[in-house]
Amino acid sequence: MRRERRRSPRAEVGGEGTTGVVRGLAPVSVRDLSPRGLGFTLAHALETGAVYPLTLFLRGLAVTAPIRITRCRRDSRSVWDAGGEFLWRDPSDAGTVRRWIDGRPTPAP
Repeated sequence: MRRERRRSPRAEVGGEGTTGVVRGLAPVSVRDLSPRGLGFTLAHALETGAVYPLTLFLRGLAVTAPIRITRCRRDSRSVWDAGGEFLWRDPSDAGTVRRWIDGRPTPAP
C-alpha cells in the first residue's frame, strides 16, 4: 500500500464529463479535489511545473485559480492523467473548496 504524501487528503468527485477548463480551452474531468490541489484527466498533455489558469464547474462550486502542474502522464491512448497544486491568490478560496467538500453527502460504501 502506498503511503499518502499529500498535506490535505483529496475527496473523490463523482460524475462523468467535463468539470472544468484549463488554459481557457482544454476541457478536464476532475477525479479528486482538496483545498491544496486536484487530480484530473484531459485529452492533451500539460507541461509539468508549468502554471495554467483553471476554471472548475462542480455542483455548487465555481472556482477560477492558477494551478501548477505537478504531474502529467499518459493514462491510455487518448487520456492524460494530471495533478495540480492550487496557487490561490485569495486564501479564502481554499476555504470555499473545503466547505464544499465538507458539505457534500457521504458516498455509499
